[in-house]
Amino acid sequence: MFMSDSTTWHRVADADELPDDGVKMVNVNGKLIALTRFEGRYGALDNTCPHAGGPLGQGCIEFGVLVCPWHGREFHPLTGVGRGHAGRVPTYPVEERDDGVYVAA
Repeated sequence: MFMSDSTTWHRVADADELPDDGVKMVNVNGKLIALTRFEGRYGALDNTCPHAGGPLGQGCIEFGVLVCPWHGREFHPLTGVGRGHAGRVPTYPVEERDDGVYVAA
């Protein structure tokens, strides 16, 4: 994860919009991102599964992993690290503020 001085933060959700183990797809400046909430923390992952392009933002978190809705590939909902041969999903910086959840992209 790299942030430059020109990083722009985008408000993508209310502070408590997602329940724990929640997932939703958000649009950040034309880029689709899977916003997750796991163990009380928000994560922001690229929405595209590296296996076959499935929409991770339409997946679900089960037993501590984000499951791709197309083929069941599993990723850590905060770090994007995949299980087995799933690969890794790029992540984006997330800030939880009083007025909502922000993603830098």
